[in-house]
Amino acid sequence: MLELLRSVFGLYWPKLTWKLYYWFSSPEKVSLALLVVAVVALVASKPRYRRRMVIASVAMLAAYWFVLSPLFAVPATALLNSFVPPDTGEPADAIVVLARNGMIQGDRYNTALDMVAEGRSPNLLIMGRSQGGDVLKAIDERDLSPNLMLSAVCVRTTKQEAESAAAALGARGLNRIILITDTPHMLRAWLTFKGLGFSVIPHVEPLPAEVGSRAQSLLAIREYLGLVSYAGLGRFQGESPQTLPEVAREMAEDFPADRCFMTAEQLRQAFMLS
Repeated sequence: MLELLRSVFGLYWPKLTWKLYYWFSSPEKVSLALLVVAVVALVASKPRYRRRMVIASVAMLAAYWFVLSPLFAVPATALLNSFVPPDTGEPADAIVVLARNGMIQGDRYNTALDMVAEGRSPNLLIMGRSQGGDVLKAIDERDLSPNLMLSAVCVRTTKQEAESAAAALGARGLNRIILITDTPHMLRAWLTFKGLGFSVIPHVEPLPAEVGSRAQSLLAIREYLGLVSYAGLGRFQGESPQTLPEVAREMAEDFPADRCFMTAEQLRQAFMLS
């Protein structure tokens, strides 16, 4: 029963948190909703409770706007980052770049290619099909070799990204990785990859300046909720007695090479890149 609940929770939790993220990203909608709740509560409550309802409604509205401000966004994000060790600059077996949508992704792919050019690792694992195509274009423009690049195309969550990395890299004995993702996401990602047996060098990619305090706050809150849920689901270090090669063999069934990974040549054909 517990495993069933974990499976259902793990399936729907990411969708729910992103829906809440986008809804709370609209101050107009949230403020209007809180005002409607306040009015209904005032009308429906008894006269002696109305003053309390007014205070509670104003407090909720003030709290929401405080959360969207830099006064909350900056320390909330900094706290997440404070638990992550710095990039040591050491070489690794592979560079793994996690996916983000839109402007949140920042310059992570150029950062990864800079590392390849510097010789920190020749192996590059990109999460996402379209992201792999974009990276391949950048590789061609920079005249780098794409031969050791792989794109994972069956991933939607951080858990799946870690498991697909285990399937692709663990079976080849590639244990030490440089993990690239943004500031709010790194702590959960770092713990998840370590939990599968990877030796992880985290490289934090700062959020672009265009990502305002509103988005930063909501990303940070989503990560705090994600840390709690991932810990409860047993996805962090110490929860599994398996070694990385054992995890790789298990994950090979969930992430078969012929369906869930694309080489540079396959990406080239799919996107008709010359």
